[in-house]
Amino acid sequence: MLKEELEARFQQGLDALSRADFPEAIKMLEQVVVEDPANARAWRELGVSYLEIRQPAIALEALERSLQADSGDADTHYVLGSACGTLGQLERATACYRRALELNPAHAKAEEFLIRTESLLESREHYRRGLKLLYSAEPSLADLNQALRELVQSAAIFDGSPAIENLTDCAGKLLGLKQEKRLTLERAPGLGTWRAACERGYQCIIAGNWPGARAAYEEALALRTSDAFVHHALGFSFLFLGETAAAVRAWLRTLELDSSYDFACFGRVAALTTP
Repeated sequence: MLKEELEARFQQGLDALSRADFPEAIKMLEQVVVEDPANARAWRELGVSYLEIRQPAIALEALERSLQADSGDADTHYVLGSACGTLGQLERATACYRRALELNPAHAKAEEFLIRTESLLESREHYRRGLKLLYSAEPSLADLNQALRELVQSAAIFDGSPAIENLTDCAGKLLGLKQEKRLTLERAPGLGTWRAACERGYQCIIAGNWPGARAAYEEALALRTSDAFVHHALGFSFLFLGETAAAVRAWLRTLELDSSYDFACFGRVAALTTP
């Protein structure tokens, strides 16, 4: 194939890619790389085309060939990262995005996807640790507490974390081990109303009345916002009402207020004392 004809095919491939005619782009670009296997850009755009038709494994091969021809192209490292991520190779995807940023620190997409992928890896690690504890042969109370922490962290880091599917199971096991945590607070204006709301919420939890528990603890929360046991109980209410994201937020707040909170303990205000 003459040089002029090869260049024309390459341009036809780019034109097809720009109008989202990916099969035509692949047809043209494959002809180019057969005749000119050192054409790094043709390999890269071929990889992009295969990614667009959801064939990441073939895209990965094309992008690796592109880097063999030109290892210093930031865009190719970025697209290779996308292919790796699609294939579930998150560690390699992270390395690709990092390399793209090393070559071009202003590569905004590489930076964006590096942050996303690192978050996915962190979320996955929390999820794996949580599952290991939750489904061990005989999980202890400490195991279940830590499992819930790990699953909550996984879900908080990544909205699509599969940890969401396991939260109900973990919370159910903790609920089966529930204990009353008696609290004594100094009397203060308005605290009687708050205590009454907390007591209604506690009784609703004992009865399995989750809508009632939610209403009571939200009333308590409107009066005081810094009680870990209220956020903790509200998290259970949200979860068993199907509001998983709200439960995750409530439990994160619980841990912010008391990092060692025992999730099997449901607070109950026993008395208000005179200062």
